[in-house]
Amino acid sequence: MKELPLQAGASVTDITPPLEVGLLTSSVNGTYAPFESVRLPLKARILVLRFADELLAIVSMDLLALNDTSVDGWEKFKAGMTDQIQPDKIILTYTHTHTAPESVALSNLYLTKAYKNWLCDVQLKIKEAITSAIGKLKPCHLSVGIDALEGFNMQRRIYKDGHIIMSDSVQPIGEELLNREPVDRHVKVLRFSDDEGKVISAIVHAVCHPVHEMCMKHISSEFPGEMCLQLESLNQNGMPMFLNGAAGDTNPPTVSMGPCFAHKHGAALANLVQQMKNMTAVDTSVFKTANSALQLSIRQQTGITNLKDAIARFSALRIGEMAFLFLPGEPFIETAWAIEKDSPFQYTVIIAYSENNIGYIPTEEAFGLGGYEAGPGKWSYLEKGSDKLIYKEAIRLLHELNS
Repeated sequence: MKELPLQAGASVTDITPPLEVGLLTSSVNGTYAPFESVRLPLKARILVLRFADELLAIVSMDLLALNDTSVDGWEKFKAGMTDQIQPDKIILTYTHTHTAPESVALSNLYLTKAYKNWLCDVQLKIKEAITSAIGKLKPCHLSVGIDALEGFNMQRRIYKDGHIIMSDSVQPIGEELLNREPVDRHVKVLRFSDDEGKVISAIVHAVCHPVHEMCMKHISSEFPGEMCLQLESLNQNGMPMFLNGAAGDTNPPTVSMGPCFAHKHGAALANLVQQMKNMTAVDTSVFKTANSALQLSIRQQTGITNLKDAIARFSALRIGEMAFLFLPGEPFIETAWAIEKDSPFQYTVIIAYSENNIGYIPTEEAFGLGGYEAGPGKWSYLEKGSDKLIYKEAIRLLHELNS
């Protein structure tokens, strides 16, 4: 039997905070409030890959995001996660659930003792989980399937009466609004399976803000957590992991309408995964990684004082003819499409909300139209044209992987 060059191991750890490590109540006003209960615990899901002597960890956390300010120094935070993998080979990404702690320094929560203690606990738990995943490494195959899920995401920026409004202000959403473009309804499913066909990890990539429960005072991993629970209950998917795409301008049609809608969304994704039988094998004989950092400019009067919060940190991974590109912040779907279109790979998976948060990354057209995503504020502070710089660097990294 031919030896498989790629190995994979997975683990999960609970990162649910104490209730006093509260939720964001207003990005504009910079306020937070304690949680009142836990509906669904928050998890960190870790996939470790080994190729020859190289180790890489993908860490998906049920958090809004993290940035340099909120972790008190990015390099130090990453270095404290493991002594077995180089810090630049630990890729952090976030489901972007809005019913998790305010973890991007939009308020002063990051200065509190409760927050700092919780963050240290998260760092320690991830370190232990990475060690656990390394201990479970086994040779693996990779396969990919692509389908579409209708009715669960929409273009959230709506031009009305001369300005941009967000979709949640016109609920309930009619069919005409739900079908507006641009929106990416594709779902990519990636299965890492051992030589006997048992799934080590099922990765699900889709594009949508997890805001069915936004501003509700309970902790919840939202529809990504619901999806993972459904897949885990079937005992056929190894460790499920959700990776969010470029959802800066994408919402569900049921913003703040409650847990039942998060459950319905998660169940629909899980059902799609279960029905996806015709997967395509991906060659695993080529494995390359790349990363870079790009200092972007900050607009005036945004409230951002730490220049490191505008460092765009990129990570990229190649397995055969598949590339995983991890982008920071909240790019719009048009930017992801442009990168995917010009990628040299057969399959390109663009994951947003990765590494350090750099806020919204509007397109040039979006800047011209205005709206919440264009800011200015701590949630949107990059200079106009940053989307083009991110596109350029992303394409450069993909070609570096292809060389």
